[in-house]
Amino acid sequence: MRKGTELVFLGTGAAEGAPAAYCRCRTCEGVRQRGGVELRTRSSLRVGPHHQIDISPDHYRQTIEAGLDMYDVEHVLVTHTHEDHFTLPALMDKQMSVETNGRPLSVYLSKPGLAYVEGLIAGTAFSAADRGWKDANLAFVGLEYFREYTIGGFSVQTVRGTHAAHGKDEQSINYLVGTPDGKKFLYACDTGYYRDETWEYLAGRRVDTLILECTFAGRTDRGEFPESHLDLASWLATLERMSRIGFVDDRTAVFATHFNPHQGLDHFEIHDRLQRSPWRATAAHDGLRAEA
Repeated sequence: MRKGTELVFLGTGAAEGAPAAYCRCRTCEGVRQRGGVELRTRSSLRVGPHHQIDISPDHYRQTIEAGLDMYDVEHVLVTHTHEDHFTLPALMDKQMSVETNGRPLSVYLSKPGLAYVEGLIAGTAFSAADRGWKDANLAFVGLEYFREYTIGGFSVQTVRGTHAAHGKDEQSINYLVGTPDGKKFLYACDTGYYRDETWEYLAGRRVDTLILECTFAGRTDRGEFPESHLDLASWLATLERMSRIGFVDDRTAVFATHFNPHQGLDHFEIHDRLQRSPWRATAAHDGLRAEA
């Protein structure tokens, strides 16, 4: 049997990571003491050898911990321009390597996200050498929402989330990816509860693997259909609606990611609740490997 595409959860934390660097609350101090899977860096996902979704401020440490490097990576899909999902220095690091793959690194964002990044780059005091290297080796590509593209042999559909970012009118992209093996997965981070246009787009499609953020897992004060981020109740409501439209079924592998440390539940409590749900879902942790 042909092996599927490997997924590596490089990071599974929200913007603060876990523990939060400036925080000595009971939760963060507990995570510092216990360590293990409760330690979380900011969220990103390696997809096979050539693709990555998001590039976080913790990127260097993530590659070391996962036993990976960036040599074969040619395509970085950015969900949105918040700093925990996109960091320009991690891309520029390639110029400090002695031996690379010799190919440009293509970076994909929504068109509003791209406009923001172009402004960010224009306002950065690069040296002439750094700017020349960037122009020759980093290719930034703007994507439309609700379109399908071919990126490095994968089909990539841009699903609009309900999560505003830095760009004017920028909402996150949740990436619906079709692999060369014929499998499909959705990486939905950050998302919030979808608007009608997104539900309509997903209807009639199905995924083999779903990775859905559950940022505020244990909170109960955010309403039935929260924007920006999900909690356990809205995460389950999202799955139920996905099931009704046939987007997920009992063959779909389901993972939760992008956890805030201050939402009231530890990793094991979240995982237990997800396992007892109809989806028998997995609470992802840094370094977790799966197959699309």
